[in-house]
Amino acid sequence: MATPTMEKFNWYCGVNSTVTLDNFTWDLTHTLYNTCFTDLVYTVPHLLFILLSILVLFISGCCTTLRHKKYDHLIPYPGHYLRWTVYILLMLQGVLALGESLLTVLNEPQDVPTRPHLYVPAVLALAASLLSLIYYHHVEVWNKPTMLWLLLLFWTTALGSEILRLLNYDEDADVDFTLMRALLNVSAIALYGVLLLLEINAIRCKVLKCCAQEEPFPEDLKRPDMYFMQGYCNFISMFTYSWLRWVFVKGYKKSLEFDDLGTLTEVHTAKYHRDRFNRAFKMEQKRAEANNTSISLLRIYTRAYAREMVPGFLCMLLGNTVMFAPPFIVAAIINYVTRLSDAQAFVTKYVPATDFFSNGFVLVVLLFLVLATRGIALHGNYHLVIQASVHVQSALQAAVYDKSLRLSSYTMTGGAMTQGQITNHMSVDAINVLDAFQMICYALIVPYQCVGYLIILYYQLGVSALIGFCMVLVIVPMQSVIAKKAGVFQKQALERSDERLKRTNELLQGIKLIKLYGWEDMFYDAISKVRTREIIALAKQMGTNVFLVTLSTACPILLTLVSYSLYTKLTGLPLTPAVAFSSLAAFNQLLLPIFILPFVLMTTINGVVSTRRLKVFLAAPEIEDIIDNQPTIKNEVEVRQPRHKVYINKKPEDRRRLLSNQDHVDITATPPSRLPADVACQINGSFSWNETASAPTLPNIQLDIPAGKLTMVIGQVGSGKSSLLAAILGEMTTVSGGVQWNEKCSTIAYGAQKAWLLNTSLKENILFGTECQDSRYKKVIAACSLQPDIDILPGGDQTEIGEKGINMSGGQKQRVSVGRALYSYNDVVILDDPLSALDMHVGAHLFKEGIEGFLMRKSKRTVILVTHQTQYAEKADKIIYMKDGRIENQGNLEEIREANPELAASWISAVSTSRPDSDSEMSATEERAELLRQISVHEKEEMMTTDNKTEEGRLVQDEEREKGSVSWRVYLSYISAIGYFAFLLLCLFAVIQNGLQIWTNLWLSQWSQAGEDSANNNTEKPPLQYYLIGYAGLSVSSIVTGTISTGIIFMFSLLAGRRLHNSMLKTIMHAPMRFFDTTPIGRILNRFSSDTKVIDQLLGNTLKGFVNYWLACIGAIVVNAVVTWYFAVTLIPFIFIYFLIMHYFLRTSRELQRLTNISKSPVYAHFSETLGGLSTIRAYKQQERFRTGLIQKIEKNNIMFMYLNTSNRWLGVRLELIGAFIVLLAGLSTMIAAAQGLLLPSLVGLAISYALSASGQLNWMLRATADLEMQLNSIERVQYYRNVETEKYRGALTPNPNWPERGEIVYDGVSARYDTELDPVLQNIHVRIQPAEKIGICGRTGSGKSSLTLTLFRIIQTYKGSISIDGINIANVPLVELRGRLAIIPQDPVLFIGTVRYNLDARGEHDDDALWEALEIAQLKGLVSELDLKLDAMVTEGGENFSVGQRQLFCLARAFLRKTRILVMDEATASIDLETDSILQAVVATAFKDRTVLTIAHRVQTILDSDRILVLNEGRIAEFDTPDALLTQEDSIFTSLVNAGT
Repeated sequence: MATPTMEKFNWYCGVNSTVTLDNFTWDLTHTLYNTCFTDLVYTVPHLLFILLSILVLFISGCCTTLRHKKYDHLIPYPGHYLRWTVYILLMLQGVLALGESLLTVLNEPQDVPTRPHLYVPAVLALAASLLSLIYYHHVEVWNKPTMLWLLLLFWTTALGSEILRLLNYDEDADVDFTLMRALLNVSAIALYGVLLLLEINAIRCKVLKCCAQEEPFPEDLKRPDMYFMQGYCNFISMFTYSWLRWVFVKGYKKSLEFDDLGTLTEVHTAKYHRDRFNRAFKMEQKRAEANNTSISLLRIYTRAYAREMVPGFLCMLLGNTVMFAPPFIVAAIINYVTRLSDAQAFVTKYVPATDFFSNGFVLVVLLFLVLATRGIALHGNYHLVIQASVHVQSALQAAVYDKSLRLSSYTMTGGAMTQGQITNHMSVDAINVLDAFQMICYALIVPYQCVGYLIILYYQLGVSALIGFCMVLVIVPMQSVIAKKAGVFQKQALERSDERLKRTNELLQGIKLIKLYGWEDMFYDAISKVRTREIIALAKQMGTNVFLVTLSTACPILLTLVSYSLYTKLTGLPLTPAVAFSSLAAFNQLLLPIFILPFVLMTTINGVVSTRRLKVFLAAPEIEDIIDNQPTIKNEVEVRQPRHKVYINKKPEDRRRLLSNQDHVDITATPPSRLPADVACQINGSFSWNETASAPTLPNIQLDIPAGKLTMVIGQVGSGKSSLLAAILGEMTTVSGGVQWNEKCSTIAYGAQKAWLLNTSLKENILFGTECQDSRYKKVIAACSLQPDIDILPGGDQTEIGEKGINMSGGQKQRVSVGRALYSYNDVVILDDPLSALDMHVGAHLFKEGIEGFLMRKSKRTVILVTHQTQYAEKADKIIYMKDGRIENQGNLEEIREANPELAASWISAVSTSRPDSDSEMSATEERAELLRQISVHEKEEMMTTDNKTEEGRLVQDEEREKGSVSWRVYLSYISAIGYFAFLLLCLFAVIQNGLQIWTNLWLSQWSQAGEDSANNNTEKPPLQYYLIGYAGLSVSSIVTGTISTGIIFMFSLLAGRRLHNSMLKTIMHAPMRFFDTTPIGRILNRFSSDTKVIDQLLGNTLKGFVNYWLACIGAIVVNAVVTWYFAVTLIPFIFIYFLIMHYFLRTSRELQRLTNISKSPVYAHFSETLGGLSTIRAYKQQERFRTGLIQKIEKNNIMFMYLNTSNRWLGVRLELIGAFIVLLAGLSTMIAAAQGLLLPSLVGLAISYALSASGQLNWMLRATADLEMQLNSIERVQYYRNVETEKYRGALTPNPNWPERGEIVYDGVSARYDTELDPVLQNIHVRIQPAEKIGICGRTGSGKSSLTLTLFRIIQTYKGSISIDGINIANVPLVELRGRLAIIPQDPVLFIGTVRYNLDARGEHDDDALWEALEIAQLKGLVSELDLKLDAMVTEGGENFSVGQRQLFCLARAFLRKTRILVMDEATASIDLETDSILQAVVATAFKDRTVLTIAHRVQTILDSDRILVLNEGRIAEFDTPDALLTQEDSIFTSLVNAGT
């Protein structure tokens, strides 16, 4: 029976349709076999879902509480990523179905009305698929799994309707699977089926919770400051990085700060990857031990990060695979245009698949989809691979740091590794491995690309392509050879860079001495020479890079030249546009893999070299382990087992042969018995710095350290006192026996001889990671006499101490170091000569209140004290006298007096017999005024008006940072450094090169069109020789101009780097000392390492790319605009969008780059700081705390880098999509023009080829623009240091060569300060010092003693009065001349890497006899004579292979050699024992009898023989008279100081 209702839908079938709903009945003929009915049924589920989903989303989003909530994340449901992949395929299927419908409709006669059932289902299906995607996204965002039921219903009905259509097609004789509609139907069934299964699974897990465990809420999302949502967003947002929009919004509104970006997810943290790397490292160690081989870092990389790299490689594989399609698509488009005039309508019911995919408009859309897919896939690869490389870098930096914490002391002090080299492992080597990881996918994909494009070219050009490809086979091996050579040059450059940084670090460490001696020019020359050698090595590397770039550029050009020239000869066919431009597209695609291959090789080589360096470092000797104080015993009593063979020469101070045949004493191993309660530590064995030495440094040491008692270690310089402490601490190699600790004395506090302080607050330096207990803290402050210092500081104890305590005197640093040991709760306190840096009164107070009182009486702790202050010997419970590495005597004072009366008598005679008087105590408020030089008046005013002491007390401020866009002055400064002429040449050749490339392609267009015309018209073939010569000439010219421009930029960028580096170096060297007080060395070194590397190796190439990419894009747009003018019109909105994105992106990315650069410095500063205090950190067992501190700093840098990388991907994806749209516009505009008969096929091919090229160039153009801005940040940073204010080196007059002849010094009303904003440290000083007079200068710590002498050298500013030497005002003397005519022995002894000869006579002005005489005066002749190379023996970094006392003696010898009339001795013998000191004083009195000598001393006994004594107090002269006259005044400051020192 007919159903009249259905006839109402006949409009849906079409007026003239052969398939209608007339006389409809519910039988198979009118239902299943009726196409219009099945199409009508097909629309029902889609239409209902569209209506219902919109309704549900509207009600849920607007009428429920959901609308009040902010959703910045989602937690993916089961099957999330597979579902989104299927959604994308479903939408693609919908687009193709719509296209098929339109072509089917367009194929019908134009006078016939359309049939809606042919295209309405496709429109509804596409809309429904898009809505289902939006609907599911909201299900996850709102976490409303019950909403999934609607999707389940939709997938079920949609699948049913598709099956109904399939059955209809199966019964239709006019439909088979060659038709596009049938193929799309099958694909839709498969996709709906998969989605149905996914929906069932999601409902099972999230709604029914059947056989599924509810996953806990992610820990990452519980952190309120975790904003990095890459793993907690939908599929589209994840691959287009849309979740990052908030960063760009915030960055556009204001300059980003560190706190704005929060933290990262757990899987991106440095700690996570440190642990991951360590697990892989331990597994590799086990494998290596089992196979008796060395560890392989490559295996570790693979085990830890291969799984993370695989998704990235798959993305790259997808992106590069789809790019094999464009050459075929271009050929098909040109063929379509060629036969447009002969086009015939298809005769089938629907569009055949072959006709569908040969349609030019469909092909253009496919080309768009291919490019979009390629862009998203490749940026997915970049994101994942760069992310993995950052993880590797973090892990390596942590591994290097962990290794450094275990590194054997002698590895550094012996010279095998310097601090600069180890820092390079963390910076340069880690970065090289990072770069190699980023390139590893290219190493795998380049061969695949080359083979793929070769197949395509063979398909297009036949055998001529294979012959042309032989160019690749010739050039690639050449590239490999050149790349290997480049690797050699790179290694040389790295070595030169290491040497330069080592010398620069040494310069910065010893800058005060260098300025005092006027050695700036000498060190500048030395570093600039190394820099020149580095530039030469880099120039060689750059030269090889020019060859590599030339070969890479020439390869595809020569390939096309050979292939095109042979094509007609070998095939007999003319070169047509379809062949020419499809193969040209393939050649252009082949350019990137060939171009990038040498860089892949170079980067890989650098990574391999750095990996080998890291492997050597990670295998370096380590300190010996202490395991729960229960050692295993070997030989005698060994608690620490040597683990590594040390291959460094023995410490020079201990190189005397101390044993003959007593190196090893083999005794059957027996387990150690527990130590008695009154013994804290038992040392029984032999110890050496170098395990391979012929004799141990400390042979046969047998010693018990009494628990709860004071043990004092005494001995001459170089006797082995510090070595004994090192053996106790486990810092030496155990040759035999060992050290056993009482289980009740398991923790150690250690105060090193050279106080080690952190760049943090004074309070934090004392607490050292422990909780603050106010009463205990105050007692420690009082015991160390630190309260007066704290009282005058603007931030109190929150005042920041500069790097290495640079803003504190030696005594203040020591008291803070001792305060740390006192405050700790550790059982054993070991102090290495802390009293030498203190004046007598403060030293006496510290010993009495700190050591005797706080440690011994109150805490009952075990104390081991090394000292030269023998007046305290009677206070010791046990005295150990060291001589030549042996314990000569041990016991209390009475026992030693009985055993060695002469020794005890010498101690007594070395000090005065008087005792301190209670009346001699001075007011604490008068102490330490010198600290005031570090505090500005402004800071002190702030102190009175605010309670924020933390900010007030900061000495080292945050690193300077530019904000906003890079100033044009920065661009101009770099162009100026390159040279304006060189820059103009670069631009000129870049314009010529791009013009030649356009001309070459236009020539190819004419050539191919001539071939097409001759083929169509059967006319004579075009003259091959004419076109070939023109094409060859243009191609070769393009190669030559490219080579010239590359050579110009590489050469002049290196010269620019050299100029900028040397200019910055000179400025830094001439900066005042205040600059170094307030600037961490790590921050300065970062300019000389990271920023210099960017300027040398990256910036020039980026500038060249910036110019070339802009010109290439402009050229591509011009070509397309000339071909079709309306392309230019349609391009306008995209150009607007492009510049909008560019502006939007650059404002944020430049700030992210700056934050990334700034956050690097604290990592290196922390690392450098740690290397300086390894013994202290290990003694306190604080490795984990410092390790955590480094991880936090790496983490901060990683946050910036991850956001920077992700922002680059955000940009890249959008530019790729814009580029794809440009290709779509170019393709559609040329297709329309060709359809109208306005364009030749050759011009269509030319336009699409250029659009394809522009789509890639567009991304590179903005990337080059962004990279240029980011890298110019290094120029900004260097410029900042080039403009630092310098000292005034010029003078009004140059004194005669013999000045000063007499050595008379006159201070006439001198007031001085360290900076114009600081309070004076000297006030109204009037002093006349006679020629050859010996002046002793004393005063309480901080009274201005050192400041007084520094005014002689103009280290600090004299703002009132004048200083004259032999009648000449020193303010008028050139600074280098002045400092070169004076001599000083500084308080902190400084030795440089080099020979003993170099350290004594850096300018080489004296013969060997003079050197030996100076060494004899300094009591060093015997020591140096025993060295293997004598005067040519090496001094390691910082002179660490000599004791502190020996270093001071070397400085004395150096000063003697200067033969100046004026000598300043600033605490020159503070670290020397009294016996050696008394000998020195006698020798100095003779050697310097005709010189004016100013001696600053804490041990006032050393200046009692001076002609006059100058006593300073709070920067003013308190007393000035002969010693005898002052001592007769019982209330004089000098008398109190003498009494306090006895």
